[in-house]
Amino acid sequence: MTSGNPTGAPICHTDEEARDALSDIADVILTHNRPIRLRADDTVLDWYEERAYPIRRSRGYAPLPIYYDTTSDAQALAIGGELKNTFALARGPLIYPSAYVGDTTDLRTILALKDSIRLMGSLLAVHPQIIACDLHPRYNTTAVARELAGELHVPLFPVQHHYAHILSCLAENDCHAPILGIALDGTGYGPDGTIWGGEILRADFTGFTRLASIDPFDQAGGDKAPREPWRIAIALLRTACLGDKSTVVDALKLCTEQQYAAQSFLLEQKLNTVISTSAGRLFDAVSALLGICTAPTYEGEAPIRLQTAAEMWAATHPNEAILCVEDSPVKTQETDAAVLLLRIPTQQLFADLAHRRLAFLNNKNDDTAGRLAYTFHARLSRLLEAACLTLREHTHLSTVALSGGVFQNTLLLDLTKHNLEAVGFRVLIHRQVPPNDGGLCLGQAAAALYHLKNP
Repeated sequence: MTSGNPTGAPICHTDEEARDALSDIADVILTHNRPIRLRADDTVLDWYEERAYPIRRSRGYAPLPIYYDTTSDAQALAIGGELKNTFALARGPLIYPSAYVGDTTDLRTILALKDSIRLMGSLLAVHPQIIACDLHPRYNTTAVARELAGELHVPLFPVQHHYAHILSCLAENDCHAPILGIALDGTGYGPDGTIWGGEILRADFTGFTRLASIDPFDQAGGDKAPREPWRIAIALLRTACLGDKSTVVDALKLCTEQQYAAQSFLLEQKLNTVISTSAGRLFDAVSALLGICTAPTYEGEAPIRLQTAAEMWAATHPNEAILCVEDSPVKTQETDAAVLLLRIPTQQLFADLAHRRLAFLNNKNDDTAGRLAYTFHARLSRLLEAACLTLREHTHLSTVALSGGVFQNTLLLDLTKHNLEAVGFRVLIHRQVPPNDGGLCLGQAAAALYHLKNP
């Protein structure tokens, strides 16, 4: 027995839904006379430091509550993120994250989300006094939150995406003191109107300040960018000193001449282009640059294959892998004085990798794709360490929380965690909810509860 659903749609949980959705792909549907009350997708776990590391928290775990130390008996609903959606209901010190719902860009998932909220709220006897959601004004989940807040006559409480990531890590670690939070993911709406995704925040439950980010870059092509990583690679190559760009792109076999011309036009004219600090897109670009994955067939394939290439190389070159970490620069940050923001020089990192990749293709060095993939992880982790060292001097904070979907990458997680611990930081990571958007609801719920207690 298993669940059934078309790609991108929620699990069918009634006979009528199954007939409508599955009749074109199933000759026979076996049903039961007991109704399914609540959808529950499979849980997905990785393994890190001899313990489970959650990627998707669902069947067998949800709705097991997470204890959040508060003296308030307030009740709240947190809608969660747009992708990998889970929601949470909170009552006093207990926050109940739901089973995995799915990507709410699909109307069927929105209907499943509303249905699950009603049922779980009834089972837990939670009557929300506030509804938390993502800050993005055009997310479907934001629209659902606004609709429910209107129906229940309770306030709507938007929470910035990356702040919610960090709060989720704080909540599950029962940490209430100010910390430095490294939030690395694919996309999040920044209050400045740009796309965030490679940030270091000073955060606690009273609020956050953005202290650092990776180098911003132009992201052209809209939703095509994460599906076609060569687009981001071209954007980053445009600012690297590598000679004629079209020749370089051809040598790297990133795309066709026509694709390069079209993408260059978008970037030059700023058409369908946004400013981004997305670490997820940086991983996509490096994967394309090294010829590891230029045309992914599923979400996250490019960074997954990049991590795999790095780990396979390190397994056969352990001594060289240690040297890659030790030789990586740690004091190359730049400060944007105009906005008092520390810039982590990922543009220079990408340019250096491009130089070495071109030299390899011209038989001038022995930098295989695997070696460069590991070098990228090692250098990025050292740059994050260096940024935290600089920020510690100014903030006197010695605890760092690691969150965001990029930290599903256990190689980057391990390198970053151990580098930070080696220089005296206490490091908080996820163990109860995923670092990806499936854990956002916990941070949103904790923020809402704090707001009710401290308006």
